[in-house]
Amino acid sequence: MTDDKNFSSLRPDIIRDKLSQTIFAPNLVFHETVDSTNTLLKDLAAQGAAEGTIVIAEEQTAGRGRMGRTWLSPAHSNLYLSLLLRPPVPPDQVFVLTMVLALATIDGVGTVSGLGPMIKWPNDLYVGGRKLGGILTDFCVREGAVEYVVLGLGLNVNWNPGEEQGIIYQATSVLKETGNRISRDDLLGEILSSFDNYYRRVLAGKSAVFYDEWNDRSMVLGRTVEIKTADGSVSGKALRIDHKGALVIEDDDDKEQTILCGDVSLKF
Repeated sequence: MTDDKNFSSLRPDIIRDKLSQTIFAPNLVFHETVDSTNTLLKDLAAQGAAEGTIVIAEEQTAGRGRMGRTWLSPAHSNLYLSLLLRPPVPPDQVFVLTMVLALATIDGVGTVSGLGPMIKWPNDLYVGGRKLGGILTDFCVREGAVEYVVLGLGLNVNWNPGEEQGIIYQATSVLKETGNRISRDDLLGEILSSFDNYYRRVLAGKSAVFYDEWNDRSMVLGRTVEIKTADGSVSGKALRIDHKGALVIEDDDDKEQTILCGDVSLKF
């Protein structure tokens, strides 16, 4: 296992250089510690921050996951970041952006470490049955149009989850899976460069080309799932993730249902 001290801290100047050809380069906001990158960026968005603004932190004191869960955020180990987008898309297509950030993260992790994460719909990344990262999507709609989207990413990199207490899920990290510490600057550069490429194609109306990719990378398709939504819960066989990023299942009455947002658990 390597233990290179050069990997201990993020270097904003190097990150900006790596992102020089993307929409993120001019508006990188770096903090040692924040409560939550998503919370901070939503405040900046409400104040008129430009599309492409990115908040990166070494540590979160109140990191958030979906459904109000806490995201454990130890310092100088992982990636905690949020992206601000102002896409001209209808509200029911916002979750396409969640899916393409998942694909971009898979690309980046694969390039830097050789790992091949899978997507646990709607927003988690897993390796070998353990959680590697998660995406939190917040968005604002005004008069029927999307005003902004904030995509938050928490990714376990050079951290050993076994050293922490209070973890409520089976967690893993790049370090735990490979035995190697990697440059978080390089990983972040790969993820955001890939996302920039995906996002430009989404804006050009070409998101349908990613449909097969996010289905091929899904770990729930073909399996029996239970989904908790705001209206209750439903179970059935996961069939596909549609062009809007929604999960299509065949329920217990052999009818297809489309779920745009929910919390999925696999049934055995």
